[in-house]
Amino acid sequence: MTHINSAELSSFTLKKIVFTIVSVLLMTVSAQAQNYCINVPVDFTWSCEEEDNAFVYQNADGVEVYLCSDPNTPLSFPITIDVVVEEFNCSNPAYLGVVKRISRTFIADIGNSNDNTGCGIGFVCGTQIIEVEDIQPPTFISVPGDVTRDCFGWDLEEYLLAQPFPLEYQDNCGTPDLVNTLQVVDNPDCPAAQDFIWTFTITDGCGNTAEAFHIVNVVDQAGPLIVFTPSLLDIGIPNCADDVVWPVLSAIELCSGYTVEWADTSTITSISLGCDNYYRLSRVAHAVDGCGNNTFTDFPIIVHDIEAPFFTSILPDLTISCEDDLILQAALLALPMYEDGCEGDLTYNQTLETVPSILCPQNYSIVRTYSVTDVCDNTTSDQVQIITVQDTVAPILTPVLGFTQECSLPISVDLPNVFDNCDATLTSDSIAVDTIITDIVSSGTYTTMYVYTATDVCGNSSIDSTVVNIVDTTPPFFTDFPSDLVLSCGEAYPDDQVAYADECDPNASIYSYDLQFDFQDCANNTVITRTFTISDDAGNLADSTQYIYYLDTVPPILITPLDSMFYQCAYETPECQDMWETLELEFVDCSMGEVVIIDCSDEVVEGDCLEQACVIERTYYFEDACGNVGSASHFIRVQETVLAPTMPTGMTPNGDGYNDAYVILDIGPSIGASPEEVQCSWLPDTHFRVINRWGQIVFEMFDYRNEWEGTNKSGEELPPGTYFVVFEAEGVAFSTYVDIRR
Repeated sequence: MTHINSAELSSFTLKKIVFTIVSVLLMTVSAQAQNYCINVPVDFTWSCEEEDNAFVYQNADGVEVYLCSDPNTPLSFPITIDVVVEEFNCSNPAYLGVVKRISRTFIADIGNSNDNTGCGIGFVCGTQIIEVEDIQPPTFISVPGDVTRDCFGWDLEEYLLAQPFPLEYQDNCGTPDLVNTLQVVDNPDCPAAQDFIWTFTITDGCGNTAEAFHIVNVVDQAGPLIVFTPSLLDIGIPNCADDVVWPVLSAIELCSGYTVEWADTSTITSISLGCDNYYRLSRVAHAVDGCGNNTFTDFPIIVHDIEAPFFTSILPDLTISCEDDLILQAALLALPMYEDGCEGDLTYNQTLETVPSILCPQNYSIVRTYSVTDVCDNTTSDQVQIITVQDTVAPILTPVLGFTQECSLPISVDLPNVFDNCDATLTSDSIAVDTIITDIVSSGTYTTMYVYTATDVCGNSSIDSTVVNIVDTTPPFFTDFPSDLVLSCGEAYPDDQVAYADECDPNASIYSYDLQFDFQDCANNTVITRTFTISDDAGNLADSTQYIYYLDTVPPILITPLDSMFYQCAYETPECQDMWETLELEFVDCSMGEVVIIDCSDEVVEGDCLEQACVIERTYYFEDACGNVGSASHFIRVQETVLAPTMPTGMTPNGDGYNDAYVILDIGPSIGASPEEVQCSWLPDTHFRVINRWGQIVFEMFDYRNEWEGTNKSGEELPPGTYFVVFEAEGVAFSTYVDIRR
């Protein structure tokens, strides 16, 4: 019979399977009333691959049941195997490294009445423990080999995408977990070199681990590529040593930084290819990258002088007078200026040829042909200088210097002196004179030019002149001009005319007339100017100004009528200054400035304003921009001038419409007056209080308007009785008693 039980114990699985094995022996012993013992196989340990389920559940070899008193005689009883499997998976700290623990309990049914081994009445049992351990780490089957890559073109992401790792591994007890880590190790001596180290760690369920590595060595073994700018093909052939410009150095280094430089100039080598300025130069460029890889490149430059020297100045053609022998000798000794772009001696070559003139025996020409050759036989083109010897100098005239004078003066000019280098017979009497008048501006302004011409026997002529400028610089003048004036304000200014003349121009005229008005707020500051400008035909100007002043001594006149005014109550009458600020007045005044009210005054002309009705004459004073003061007045009638409120002593606030309110007479509009009558307005800023017989204020109101109807501050009716009433207005207090009856 087989039965299988399972239960969960903590973090492992418990399995119990019972097998019954019948063992038949030849010997049978009575089991009654005797103690039995059992021997079971010893405990042992398996590795994962050694585990044998058939053995666990079926093998009972080595199990012996015997009488405890006779251990040497085995007995035959059915054997049942009770198997309990505890799955630890190496997670039980009490059983380190144990994957599972198998308990095999061998049970024999003796059938006696004793509890032989603690397995129950009539049974004997014993337990064997088998522990399945995992102490062997997992293993790699295949790991990618190490590789070496050049730093140029190295890209980690492309490497990973292009070739996934062929990684295979196994474990004797299950499937291990894989952890893949990457470590990048920089080379301190080469910034472009790096080791990419992949560490593959596999770990089984019992923590047994194994590691494998895959290494990519990124190296930089190539030196920089030196770049010459311009390149050897583009640099050309310099003409001279001074034209040699070594290329600008740079380098192509794809993995790290670099430095590049020319070797010192002392290392430049030179090989002659012909003349002194035809040779080959060679210079070494050196580049080193950050990993110490060096590149040395030799750069050649061929220097070949194929350009001829050149003249910086050539000998100009000359014409020399026949008497200037020293100048001619100096001209023949003169040499041109020349130079060459390259070092080396230059050779000057020239020939001279004399050519006579068929027109004049004293005239001839010297033709000089010259050139220059350098050390490489480069020769300039021939240059030619012609020196002409002849009489080309005209006579020299020395006329009187030009001058300027007024047109009214007579003109007197002497003939010039004359000198000729070859003709001694030429005198002042031989001079031809022409008179030319130009630049006529006016009858008194023009230019007279005396032109002189002298000619020697060789036909050389010279012309010179004396210029006399006739000018009119004197302006015209006034022969009669009006004097300055002072006029009263409002008086018209005169229109007097002027007289004038000019010394040179009989037709002088008025050039302009300017009338200016400078009006000011005060007429005393107003100025009128009359400016006359006269001119002659030469444009000479003269001007003079007449000044006209005005005087304002008349005060302004008010044209706005001031109406008389009437007020019922004295306290309604506005103050003098408050009233003038509201007036809109118009004035007549000679000055243009604003007329302003500067003061006002009141004078009682009828009655007594302190006791009864009265009439006040109110006068306003106003001033114009020149300080002239005027005045105007009007009358103000006041009907009631004394504050005398009438305060009642009794009231009956019972709601019958009669004597319900406390009415003080003469503090506001008259009661029962017709609408057309002039009434006083309410007294401003009044204070009304009601006080009981214990001195308490039971009612209070500001700006009283005869509204109290016998109530307290809360609006409740006051009990009948006698109260004290105080009324304050215009700084005066009035009081009385009032009797309230309802």
